[in-house]
Amino acid sequence: MDKTKERDLVVQFKFAKEKLNNLKDELKQAQAEFDNAEALLIEFLESHSAISTAKYAGIGYAQIQKPRLYASCRQENMEKLFDFLHEQGREDLIKTTVMPQSLSSFASECIENCIEIPDFITYYLKPSIRLYA
Repeated sequence: MDKTKERDLVVQFKFAKEKLNNLKDELKQAQAEFDNAEALLIEFLESHSAISTAKYAGIGYAQIQKPRLYASCRQENMEKLFDFLHEQGREDLIKTTVMPQSLSSFASECIENCIEIPDFITYYLKPSIRLYA
């Protein structure tokens, strides 16, 4: 085996992993800074009963948007939700699905337990490398 090439590949992998981790950390930090700046600006505008700032040359202006609603329903209440959606004529919202990550876990269990996976389920095995220092 070519040890020099192997070492170079491990070094390349190590640096790429470090760069990725650093960028993830920077993204988390940038997101936190953004969230804080947004919260402070919203608080400022609301304290002045305003929905937008003045226009600033070279910068523009900011405006509070209509809040986005995020809804959820506990699993134990799904039947009630389905009934309600039927009553409202919104059956189009009801989906029966298996999430990809769940299907992947199930397929992995099948392989580990020597259960044949039907041909209508496709899968691939993605190799990966872990670096140990």
